[in-house]
Amino acid sequence: MTSAAGITRDAYYKWLKRQPSRYHQEQTQLVTAILELEEEHNWTLGYLGMTTQLKAEGKLSFAAGLKRVTHCMRNNHIQTNIRKKKRNRIKRHEEYVNDNLLNEQFDRQGKNEVWVTDTTEVVYGNQTVNKARLHVVLDLYGRYALSYNISATETTPAVIEAFERAFKSEPNVHPMIHTDRGAAYCSGSFNNYLASKNCVHSMSHPGHPWENSPMERWWNDFKLIWLARHPRPKTMVELERLVQDGIEYFNTKRAYATRNGLTAEQFRSQAA
Repeated sequence: MTSAAGITRDAYYKWLKRQPSRYHQEQTQLVTAILELEEEHNWTLGYLGMTTQLKAEGKLSFAAGLKRVTHCMRNNHIQTNIRKKKRNRIKRHEEYVNDNLLNEQFDRQGKNEVWVTDTTEVVYGNQTVNKARLHVVLDLYGRYALSYNISATETTPAVIEAFERAFKSEPNVHPMIHTDRGAAYCSGSFNNYLASKNCVHSMSHPGHPWENSPMERWWNDFKLIWLARHPRPKTMVELERLVQDGIEYFNTKRAYATRNGLTAEQFRSQAA
């Protein structure tokens, strides 16, 4: 039979006794560990929680980051005890905004693990007060502001532009993205954009601002320490400069005890 197939008997038996590849062995170990931990934690860990728990308990003989754990759980249909996906667009929207994968795990060990974002109202004008929306993307590691965008209103294109600028400064990274349930963040366009960047999307629950508290604290400091101590800009150009200078101040000049007395930029450079 082997000769008819053009295969020697020795080659055939070597094929039968072949060992699985290292990657296959690691994936088998990873799936087993994930299932054990989900069972132990009542199917509540999720992607980030699972990644954290695997490392904390030393379950693996190799390093597995968020991206690999997420792919493994998705490919093996391992889901947490969260509302299941529905097929119509409205139900999919509801399902998506119910996932808070970050789960207030704000202290990160390295840069570009988790980015948080939000938008707030800013004003400018001489006699007439004009309103605009300021979007900021913040890396949780060191609370470093990666990018910003100012737009007339809170729109999906404006949010995507803020992230385009962040990914331009930090290319080839795939952080978890945490947002609230604003309409722009729930839109199909924004979530398709994140999927194209291979990023997992986490969202706060409604009425739970503490689930994005680092961003809330950053806004508080930006408004009280910076905006409130400068004259209201008269034009959009002046507003743009004020915001740009403020972000530079908090990134490169303002030191915090929570960052060991370092600025956000200095703290972030430790992970380089």
